[in-house]
Amino acid sequence: MLGSLQENPKSTSYDGRDDDERIKYVIRKSVLLTFPWILATAFLFVVPILVPLIVSQVPKGAPAILDGGSVLILTVLWYLFVFGFFLQNVLNWFFNVLIITNKKIVDVDFVGILYKNISETTLDNIEDVTSNVAGAIGVTFNIGALYIQTAAEKREFEFGGVDDPSKIRDVLSDLVARVKNHEHNA
Repeated sequence: MLGSLQENPKSTSYDGRDDDERIKYVIRKSVLLTFPWILATAFLFVVPILVPLIVSQVPKGAPAILDGGSVLILTVLWYLFVFGFFLQNVLNWFFNVLIITNKKIVDVDFVGILYKNISETTLDNIEDVTSNVAGAIGVTFNIGALYIQTAAEKREFEFGGVDDPSKIRDVLSDLVARVKNHEHNA
């Protein structure tokens, strides 16, 4: 469930799915790309614990900046912010997906809690699928981007940060070839 590439997921759907449509793959960004914001969340969580240690270094007799009630309110607000930061990143990672079905590809972009954008095109509209792996982290862990060129209104689908983009490119290219070959023979 938490992998970058899920094959034949059982209880997955999306807005606009046809009754005869089967989801073959759900692709999301690599789990490795979650580490920066997970580490940032851990750091932000620890900051209020470190503040009393820093304040204890203030010389005795210095005026207090905040009273106990204000410190409590600021701490609660801080942890609400940290929770919101964490939740926002989890939701973005989990719901920003590329879905490959037996009929089309669907790019779901979830931005914040209040906005989502769903773009789709049929497999027969796909003209080119390109994968790209760049940078030290990308090459080391085989994380890259997919670029899907279409003949549809939305000319290019871009999905970055995926594990093994060449495998996904090959799978998608094979599906497109099968669909176009089936239409050509029909």
